[in-house]
Amino acid sequence: MIIITEPSINNLVLFPKTEQFYEEEITRFLQHEQYNDALQLLTFLLRFPNADQQKTDQWEALLHWLQTMHPETLFPATSVMEEEQEEEEELLRQYIQEKTTDDSAYIEKTLNMLREGSLEQQVAALEQLAFVELSEVSQAVKRWITEKGRHPHVQFKALQTLKKMGEQGFIELPKNGGLVLVEIEETPLIPEDFPMQIRDMIRRVGEISETEQPDFVYFASQTWHEFLSYAYGTSIYSDLLRMEEGAVDVWASALHVTLQEKLFGMANREELLDAYGIVDSMKLQWKRAHLTLQTFMNQMNPNPS
Repeated sequence: MIIITEPSINNLVLFPKTEQFYEEEITRFLQHEQYNDALQLLTFLLRFPNADQQKTDQWEALLHWLQTMHPETLFPATSVMEEEQEEEEELLRQYIQEKTTDDSAYIEKTLNMLREGSLEQQVAALEQLAFVELSEVSQAVKRWITEKGRHPHVQFKALQTLKKMGEQGFIELPKNGGLVLVEIEETPLIPEDFPMQIRDMIRRVGEISETEQPDFVYFASQTWHEFLSYAYGTSIYSDLLRMEEGAVDVWASALHVTLQEKLFGMANREELLDAYGIVDSMKLQWKRAHLTLQTFMNQMNPNPS
């Protein structure tokens, strides 16, 4: 177990670009009523002792508001909440079907939002189109996803949409400067759909960070699932599927180091590698994993010039 001493915690700095990014994340969570995600993010930000006092006061006030207005955020997710999500999805399905019946232009409006909208609008369009049971709509989504390279997150969302629409078979996509071939029906819809060895990454990060940085695993999980969208269908993802024994620790430690370097500007590599049990014979594989994650981070969240 890695131990971060008190002086190290006191010296952690939240960079302005990182602070801005996570404040935008909080805003997005609140807009989408993801109150539990917002609470976890605020809790993490309040761990930075050197943050601007005015910012800290704002975060504490918002955290207090969340705990007061949405007390359910104080409790972990339960099967009841999962059932509620399924009910919400069914209500959305009914709503979309009613909209397509009442408004003949609704589908075309939504497709236009997919074609011309912002990243968030494209995701919203795909979430709605997933419940439209028309072959011409699924064909339109296929044309959109194959005509040119898309942001990995929205591209993966489109694959999930096609799967929900009942589409099957292989589809060739431009991705990361090349072409990838994926099978629509094999696309994971939820984190639990990914193979166990891929899900084990986050479990290992949680085990290592739970004592001194219990909130760190939340950001590791978010980053890892963004990385999976980036890697899905590529040789990187194929390598993850074929991982040998010990590779989980290699990738989990590489993720841990890369994320700490991005958030804090530094990471104690030797201490972390020792905590994960990375020995000399694993160092070359670790360097490759670390470089892959660094490349992903720089492409998705470039540093200010």
